[in-house]
Amino acid sequence: MKRPEPVQIRQEGPSMLGISWSDGLESSYPVRALRQACPCAHCIDEITGKRILNPDAVPADIRPMKLEAVGRYAIRIRWSDGHETGLYSFDLLRQLHPRPREDAGAEERAS
Repeated sequence: MKRPEPVQIRQEGPSMLGISWSDGLESSYPVRALRQACPCAHCIDEITGKRILNPDAVPADIRPMKLEAVGRYAIRIRWSDGHETGLYSFDLLRQLHPRPREDAGAEERAS
């Protein structure tokens, strides 16, 4: 089975990035969360895998300034804070896809 790829990437208001995938999935990502999840060596220690980037240091009003395709496997996002070294693979973006809670009412019924 072929790996899903973005067919459209769009800004959804000032703080969300939308991706339509080749398999029909629609994703909306909070842009600050994407910046906090940057996988580059400036944000994650290459040896230990430990996150170096302090998530609280990412400005609340962070914005993607430019998106670039990297082959057929990733996008590079140039951020308003000047950061631009992270490659967001399609696999990573799928892992970061915000999933709705399976049963949002279950906790309410249990209380």
